[in-house]
Amino acid sequence: MLPDQDRHNRIRRSLALALNHEWPQLERTRKRVARLPTVRILDEPAATDMPIVATVATDGGEGRLSLAPISIQIVRVADNRGVVHFEEFVPQSLRPDEVMRYFFASDERFQRFLRYLGISLEDLLPENDFQKSHLLAMLRELLEWAALLKLAAQKQPTLLLRDGLLRSVMLRDRVFQALRRRFEELTTEHGHLLVGAAKRSSVVNYLTVAFGVNETFQASLPAYVCIPPELEREAAPAQYRWIGDRAMGQLHLAKLDTGENVPVLPVDVAAWQQHRIDDTMRYLRRSARGSFPKRGYPQELLMAHEYAKLSSLEIEMLESELLRELATREPSVAHQASALMLLGRRIVEDMDEE
Repeated sequence: MLPDQDRHNRIRRSLALALNHEWPQLERTRKRVARLPTVRILDEPAATDMPIVATVATDGGEGRLSLAPISIQIVRVADNRGVVHFEEFVPQSLRPDEVMRYFFASDERFQRFLRYLGISLEDLLPENDFQKSHLLAMLRELLEWAALLKLAAQKQPTLLLRDGLLRSVMLRDRVFQALRRRFEELTTEHGHLLVGAAKRSSVVNYLTVAFGVNETFQASLPAYVCIPPELEREAAPAQYRWIGDRAMGQLHLAKLDTGENVPVLPVDVAAWQQHRIDDTMRYLRRSARGSFPKRGYPQELLMAHEYAKLSSLEIEMLESELLRELATREPSVAHQASALMLLGRRIVEDMDEE
């Protein structure tokens, strides 16, 4: 093993050589970003008042009932008003294609949704190992789109806010294009705005350093900048550079609140609504002003997250329902399961005390 000083010098030389190759690309990006026009987000009211409705699905690790060998995943989609659009239980012992067939057979609303899109169950079945291993994530995403599309069918003009950008790496092309067509039809007919906002993005990570030379984002004032598609493709990770056909929005980076240490968020505005960007940003600015606990993040998304996640009390109630269901089938199994659950809780409590 090399002495510490020799190893340190070798690491520094190796890093310097690697950075020599990366630095020209960074410098080109910095210059290109510095030339992008930035737009202040004014506190003036938009042309008309418009409510914001955001939808959020449960995170993958949040909703699971486990009682070995029984494992059930809970998929919930809720909005910031507390409306639960979907709340489904999916058995984990099924194969990926069986999960989709089970869900299709058990939910009539899901069947109507697919008919409305003009697609079939076969269009949702996984084609490769990646899709198989991410099937539940795809199902959560699809149900979130479904809830947003249901809101788009309502007549009152609304800013429809998605938790995440207006794009997908999970859905197959035919499914995503069908969603895009319906969203464009409904938002145009009813005067809705369609927006996606994310807490983080690989593109933003790449461009953040470049924005160090941009006075607008150094200042404390809310502003946004439109990212040209070619710059986004350059900044995106290699596995996402094909995403053009699965994106229905134009990427913007926006600082939505006043003050220092307010994050720059990636925001997608529907591609067919670019003429309404200024009003869209004003609505988002109004939503994010003084948001808590995350500064500069749309408050409706924060509220929808709270309604979508399962609390510990809800998990306990669902576990009780599961035990009752077991008891109707086999009382001895339910009794043993209850004893094991109580034992597990006592062990956790003892560890916490220690």
